[in-house]
Amino acid sequence: MAGAFLANVAANLVAKLGEYLFAPIGRQFGYVLLHKSYVEDLENGVAELEMARERVQGSVNEAVYDGKVVHTDVRDWLDSAKEEAEEAENLLKRDKSAKYACFHGWLPNPLARHAIGEKVKKMTQVIRGLYEKSRNSNFQKVYHENTPIGIVTAATSTARSVDNKEDVLESRAKIMEDVMKAVVDDKVCVIGVYGLGGVGKSKLLEDIERRVKEEKFFDVVVMANVSRNPNIKEIQGEIAYALGLKLTNDEPVRRRADHLSKRLESDSEKKILIILDNLWKKLELKEVGIPCVDDNKVRGCKLLLTSRYRDVLCLDMGSDRQFRVNELEDGEARKLFERTVGERINDLEVRCFIDGVVQKCGGLPLLIIPVAKRLKHGDLAEWRNALTNIEGSDVKSIVELSYNDLKDERIKSLFKIFALASGRIAFGDSLMYCIGLDLFKKFSKTIQNAIDRLQEDLRILQDSSLLLYSDDPTEIKMHDIFVDKGISIASMEWNALVARKDYGFKDWSKDELTKCTAISIPFVGIDKLPEKIGLPKLKNASII
Repeated sequence: MAGAFLANVAANLVAKLGEYLFAPIGRQFGYVLLHKSYVEDLENGVAELEMARERVQGSVNEAVYDGKVVHTDVRDWLDSAKEEAEEAENLLKRDKSAKYACFHGWLPNPLARHAIGEKVKKMTQVIRGLYEKSRNSNFQKVYHENTPIGIVTAATSTARSVDNKEDVLESRAKIMEDVMKAVVDDKVCVIGVYGLGGVGKSKLLEDIERRVKEEKFFDVVVMANVSRNPNIKEIQGEIAYALGLKLTNDEPVRRRADHLSKRLESDSEKKILIILDNLWKKLELKEVGIPCVDDNKVRGCKLLLTSRYRDVLCLDMGSDRQFRVNELEDGEARKLFERTVGERINDLEVRCFIDGVVQKCGGLPLLIIPVAKRLKHGDLAEWRNALTNIEGSDVKSIVELSYNDLKDERIKSLFKIFALASGRIAFGDSLMYCIGLDLFKKFSKTIQNAIDRLQEDLRILQDSSLLLYSDDPTEIKMHDIFVDKGISIASMEWNALVARKDYGFKDWSKDELTKCTAISIPFVGIDKLPEKIGLPKLKNASII
């Protein structure tokens, strides 16, 4: 028994001695004797790693081209593979140029072979490890899907920095703060922003969307453009894209709406803000897929809407709060113009044109910014032309679209009356014209009926952004930039003739004048009859 025990102890000692003594000695001799084999192994390993790196890099390129986000460990592996492969190549070059013989080539140089062989062996292990890692299942898909743009996370992009405070116009900063207070108020469900086309409603919404995401007031923020002629599928597509929801075009609108509704209702704990820009009329939320109750009131989400018309927000969409975006006052309009023009503002030759050009833009950023950009590099002739030809088609389309959307011919007549009165008229005078033109004949039995109807009609025009709100209830005001467009409409629909200061009717024949149904003479007293200023008696014309 004792002999057997001693034999086992001796065997273990020999094994350990071999492990700790002979194995290292064997490795050291291997660096010299197996040098060539080690080099071949490294060359093969480098070749395999390069093929693997090209394959992974190709997958990464495809992902990047498609806008995908590549996994961090994949990028780290590519960097390591490139770095180690280059180091291995340099080592192999050193191996080829090394002197492995001594005594004029008669005897091998063991020291040189040992030094290179040891490095080659270790480098081969590193290269093999990188190659084996590339065969891992994690490398089968080198990217992960982008976080949908509507999902607010800690990594939500803030690439678009908020404007510097000194660059924000005071009126816009104030209304943005007012809207933001309503947006974060849990008691407010639907918020409406309204104002004239081109006044900056969409820009305001973009800034609010950005700020809401940056400050993480909501878990989900989606935005869609409704437009004048809503395409329900396009609206659904914009919302679904922001949510990361896949909808197919061949699905009917109703089924797409069901998918969208279920997605929005899937997590009742998430706070969701849906921004719908540019509503022209009622949008049925159920048709889109936005959860709502029977009266088109949104459920489980918060809505932020814009429209040119206050009634669309209040009556059709049930907004709890409404905010009007007004045209810029002269000071802010000039500030925006100067900021856009840049250094050209210091050119003494053009400074005398600035006030006139800014005034022609009527406080509409839609006009101010493109006009300023055009004049930034324009010559004096362009600046002079801007004083008379600035409105162009933009203002015309803004006015005509709003005018054509007025549902009642009586309201359209009111608009034309105010335009013919140069955009400034007393409430009493406007009432007199309306009665004289029988605009209230069908439903006004008393003067008070007519006054009430006129006040209601004025509100409709104001809510349509075709008239300005005024603190003085006795005065009605139209924006100067709309007056000429309104007169143009009146001249076509009413054959209206307008006289201006220092201009008369000398070039008009009596036959031509008798065709007129409305004449505007804003610079002469109301007591001066047509006969006193050389006009013929007009049987069917009204004097404004």
